[in-house]
Amino acid sequence: MELNEHGIYKLPDGREFLVRAGAHGGYILHDLRLGVASAPVYLIDGSGQFLSWGKRTRWSLGDLFDTGRRAAPEVERIQLL
Repeated sequence: MELNEHGIYKLPDGREFLVRAGAHGGYILHDLRLGVASAPVYLIDGSGQFLSWGKRTRWSLGDLFDTGRRAAPEVERIQLL
């Protein structure tokens, strides 16, 4: 499953995230409750596994639902360090 850059996705628990492309074919997710300029709360690795602080979580790429909404494209891209 490929995610849309600047797409807004939802997890089954109701939380919504802004998705950005990350390194090595992965993604970074920003919690919309914290704002798009906040640090990413999750990384999604190349296998589709969610990582938080480098540790696997119970979530995977297949758990995300595309809301059909998109963030403004002029929002600055946050790079992974």
